[in-house]
Amino acid sequence: MTTNTPIRFLQAATAMAAGLLCAAAFAQTPAVPADSGNAAVPAGMTQIEPPKDPLVQRRDANKQASDEYKAKKKAAKTEYKQDVKSAKQQKSAEKKANNDTMKQGMSAAPVDAQKN
Repeated sequence: MTTNTPIRFLQAATAMAAGLLCAAAFAQTPAVPADSGNAAVPAGMTQIEPPKDPLVQRRDANKQASDEYKAKKKAAKTEYKQDVKSAKQQKSAEKKANNDTMKQGMSAAPVDAQKN
């Protein structure tokens, strides 16, 4: 029976040492924050993003293309409105000039010439 005693003592000592090491390692690990998505990355480490889902990538690409199209469309519409506005102003100025010319011609013409 004396041969079993050292083996049991060795097993118990090894188990206790392993338990203490695990407890010490567990005590040293930092607590996990409740929201791991907003956790700050420690200094000196880079955060690696997981690969995005292909459908998410497609949705993002479509959104970006749609935004670019809307911006171009808005710019073109603004330019068109400016062109139309300037054309209206030019037409109005020409109309006014023609009316003024006609009024001057009518006032300069003799009254007898109009009655014939």
